[in-house]
Amino acid sequence: MWVSKTYNHKIQQEYSIKNKICDIKGVEHHLEIFLSDVFSQIAKIDDRLYLQSFLKAQSEFLAHIGVCSYKETPKRVLVAGSFNLELAYELLKYDFLETDFLQFDLKVLESLVGFFPHFKEVMEHKRFHHIPQTNKEFLAQNEERAQEYDIIFDFTFRGEFQNILAQDGIMIAELPHLLLDLEGAKQKILDFKESFRVKMPFVMPLSQDFDNCYLLASKKYHPTADIALQRADMLEDLEFYQPLLHQSAFVLPKGIKNALNGIVKN
Repeated sequence: MWVSKTYNHKIQQEYSIKNKICDIKGVEHHLEIFLSDVFSQIAKIDDRLYLQSFLKAQSEFLAHIGVCSYKETPKRVLVAGSFNLELAYELLKYDFLETDFLQFDLKVLESLVGFFPHFKEVMEHKRFHHIPQTNKEFLAQNEERAQEYDIIFDFTFRGEFQNILAQDGIMIAELPHLLLDLEGAKQKILDFKESFRVKMPFVMPLSQDFDNCYLLASKKYHPTADIALQRADMLEDLEFYQPLLHQSAFVLPKGIKNALNGIVKN
């Protein structure tokens, strides 16, 4: 048996599975969980796959690139449009950081209790705040409190959260694949406001997933020139992230770098 995901309706990836163990339809999302010999479990949420044995590496990579690119000490971070509680688990390793997690589809989120290894620990953590609201509800509530978050992880593709980013804030968003959809990636970068001093694509090394291309947009700090090396070196219990990998993630192939000239700001 196989579970598949498509990219841009043109390319399909398939993963070997044994059987389906969960099928839940939430308010807006559809969750299926499959057993896998290679990845332990695979969660399919709409068209996105989460590979259980790959969660730690992916979550470490994103969380620590975000926090270690912020030269001073960030205080508040927002994760929007994701179900990945392991990303929040990595963020909570920083005792100075409050983590808000915006996800309103409770039926799907709660059905992942056996999938995310640290589900209960994260949900009960004193510095973790689950916000069960839609993006529209959340933004309306925060309309008069702009520039609130030091770091925002935006998985919505819509760029709605730029107005609630601090004056020296960093935003990380997913990009279309730089090899498969360069024009789409260009447009996504252009959609970010000119107030960002830095706009740099980066890619997760050794990833087998089409979705691991990202944009770091920063109003002040540069992700490699301003990397907080002491903070990065003091992290414990890591299997993937390290400072040299952080720096290398922003190195692009020559052709892509040339194609993005004048669009990327570094």
